[in-house]
Amino acid sequence: MTENERILPDLGTPEECKEKMSEAYASFLDVASKFLALAEFYSGKKNEGQPLDDHFLDSYNRSHKKLKDASPEDFCYQMAFFALVYLSYIDEIKDNLMEYKRLLTSEDKTLSAYDQCCDYLTVRDEFKDLENILKAINNDIAENREAPSHIGDTLYDPNAKEIVNN
Repeated sequence: MTENERILPDLGTPEECKEKMSEAYASFLDVASKFLALAEFYSGKKNEGQPLDDHFLDSYNRSHKKLKDASPEDFCYQMAFFALVYLSYIDEIKDNLMEYKRLLTSEDKTLSAYDQCCDYLTVRDEFKDLENILKAINNDIAENREAPSHIGDTLYDPNAKEIVNN
């Protein structure tokens, strides 16, 4: 059997794969919005150890709207603001968001339908991986009822990293 004759798995149509990618983005956006709402609440020392209050849903909704409307750079700036996650993780988010936006707005006519599906599903899978990491962080913050900031640490804080690099 030659390479051109090999049987490829059925991934669905490019439209179906694009929809799966968009669903994964929406799910990641939900978890990222929860992260920001948790970070905002538990970054305040007076809230450490306290149960979430009635304003959590409002904070979540504000975060969701801000992130949904944000450019990949602004999205990542908001995620890095509290210095709770590694900047390398933030870079992965940015790369995937940029690829997601690119795939939504342009179509490479030179790619086969199979290759288009592969591109969409790669971004989908990366969103799922990023989401799983963020879910674990959210669970840790919620269980411990604190958001341990790493302000000043160049691995977490974009401002500290910028100062060191200048």
